[in-house]
Amino acid sequence: MRIAIVEDNAEVRAQLADFVQRYISETASPLQVETFGDGAAIVPYQGGFDIIFMDIEMPELGGMAAAERIRAVDQDVVLVFVTNMAQYAIHGYAVDALDFVLKPVNYYQFKVKLERAIRRVQRRGSTQITLQTMGTLRLVDTAEILYLETRNRMLYYHTTAEVLPVRGSLQNAEKLLAPYHFARCNQCYLVNLRHIKAVQDDFVLVGQDRLEISRRQRSAFMAAVAAYVGGALV
Repeated sequence: MRIAIVEDNAEVRAQLADFVQRYISETASPLQVETFGDGAAIVPYQGGFDIIFMDIEMPELGGMAAAERIRAVDQDVVLVFVTNMAQYAIHGYAVDALDFVLKPVNYYQFKVKLERAIRRVQRRGSTQITLQTMGTLRLVDTAEILYLETRNRMLYYHTTAEVLPVRGSLQNAEKLLAPYHFARCNQCYLVNLRHIKAVQDDFVLVGQDRLEISRRQRSAFMAAVAAYVGGALV
């Protein structure tokens, strides 16, 4: 996930980039950050970033004008404006800005905005992964995966259309799918949270299947469900 910091003040620009690096260190998130000193500098890179933190007042090309040019070719990038004047934030609706950060920026304020932007990117669309199943390479959309099951030293991907057997470990699959809202309900199942229909007693309903929630995994699983539902409402 690529993040751009667009800020003409060198000190603030460095501070925001350091905040991203601090977040990477704390969470081990797969993020990359690049910095730009003016809106005019980022416009040629349209379509190259997932999240842009953009100062509004810049000498050559202001943040709002730069955002309009970017939006003309990229409808998906998440825009977050950085400003010292809250009244500017209302103008962000014209370019579908997600949020704004008020200067002076502190890390915990920035972290909240960054995490919200990351959730927006992750919900923006799904990603295809490659699976080798029965001697064939298959591209599978993560949004179509209901859950994974480990059984008899095999891994089974239960999708909306079929069940795909794969040689591999649930632990490795969990790492691969971590950005796409999957969580374990017990040691045998890794559930796509977007497909949960209900949680009843010690079972979770995923598609047409009822999967047991183990006592050991219950706390972490329910926390993941609550975080996903809360994030989906943001």
